[in-house]
Amino acid sequence: MNRFDKQDERRRDDLIRTIEHSVESLQTAELEALYYDMISKGYITN
Repeated sequence: MNRFDKQDERRRDDLIRTIEHSVESLQTAELEALYYDMISKGYITN
């Protein structure tokens, strides 16, 4: 793994932590809206 791969991986981990923290504070209606938006864009598949 080269230097850039490690930097990309670290940035990805930072982004995931930020998103997780933000999602934890959402109310149910907001989570549902996010869920349906992600489904409609194909980020979540059933």
